[in-house]
Amino acid sequence: MAAITPLQCAKCGACTVVCPVFQAGGREPLSARGRLHLLERLDPAQASAAYAEILSQCLLCGACRDVCSRGLDPPGRFIAARERLEKTAGRHALLRAITHKALSNPALLATIASLGRPLLDRLPPDSGLRLRLGLPQEEPAAFPAQSETEQETSALPALAFFPGCYATHLHREIGEATERIAARLTGKPTLRPKKQNCCGLAAESGGDTATAKRVARQNILAFAGNTLPILTSCASCYSQLRRYPELFADDPEWLTQAQAFADRLLEFSTFVAQAMEAEPDFRFAGSPVPRTVVYHDPCHLRFPSEIIAPPRKILTAIPGLHLAELANGPQCCGQGGLFHLAQPELAATIRSRLLTQLAQAAPDLITTTCSGCLIHIRQGLGHDPAQPEVLHLAILLAELLQTKP
Repeated sequence: MAAITPLQCAKCGACTVVCPVFQAGGREPLSARGRLHLLERLDPAQASAAYAEILSQCLLCGACRDVCSRGLDPPGRFIAARERLEKTAGRHALLRAITHKALSNPALLATIASLGRPLLDRLPPDSGLRLRLGLPQEEPAAFPAQSETEQETSALPALAFFPGCYATHLHREIGEATERIAARLTGKPTLRPKKQNCCGLAAESGGDTATAKRVARQNILAFAGNTLPILTSCASCYSQLRRYPELFADDPEWLTQAQAFADRLLEFSTFVAQAMEAEPDFRFAGSPVPRTVVYHDPCHLRFPSEIIAPPRKILTAIPGLHLAELANGPQCCGQGGLFHLAQPELAATIRSRLLTQLAQAAPDLITTTCSGCLIHIRQGLGHDPAQPEVLHLAILLAELLQTKP
């Protein structure tokens, strides 16, 4: 038997225990172990349609990388393999192509949003499209104007802000809520550079590394005019922005800039938790009625950032909220960027496992910091008024924000 080199999979099966896709489908090719086995023997550039389909059936959540005893990076290998694919795999190829094109072109995305948002605002509460896009049944009421005591004490911003596509174009209340909280906790406004665009997660996940690098360069340049910490309230965006140095690992000209950019990133729940610790007298208002809340951990914060404690510290400090945990621990929702479009059946199966766990926890409210998770969970729960409310953490906290005395 040939010796296993350090760069080869040991076939231990640890990845199968944590892989949402394998747990949903139960077939060996759906595990990281199975795909790595295929990659060792078959060139993705010469892949059959079946092989391309196997490579597309991965969320790239990073759970396998987190438990790998050999320190392998299966998601990185699968992204590289997808880049070499010459066949299209998965469902809804046209919709995915349109989505990818819009996300990689900020001007096009802004134009589509400017044309479509008035129509979205007029959608009836029970519209299937509203559910499809993860929009709440009722448009959130605008946050009240900041009082003089809440307004910034200096014209100079304390933070730069990267809201992400969803908070910029579809659910703008997330961006507004984040900026309101940041202004209250820093006493200063936030800076939102105009030329920022999509983080590039969808492009890179689909194997389009060239586009991922292009939008990364645009974002780096958009924030290059200052040295402020860069706050983002989307878990998936935060994860992708942190990966910019990896994108430019072979490009010394951009690597230094990418690393400097990544070093400035500040995840939303971490920022709020740290600010609360620095200002012991600060309090969020208590919930008007007692509510049980479940915090959904986005995979992009669990792996590899391990940002798990900060949101729980925030929620447990709010009177009237009882934080409940899922019986089997954090669960993937199955959204995975464009995975839910390419593999809708697998995505729905993975989500159903999460919804079962949520039903057992019986929360009144579910909160998360990932736009994709927010959309997918809302779709799964539907319009049933008996189901728990699903809110972005920034929206929840902004609703409970107290003014300074």
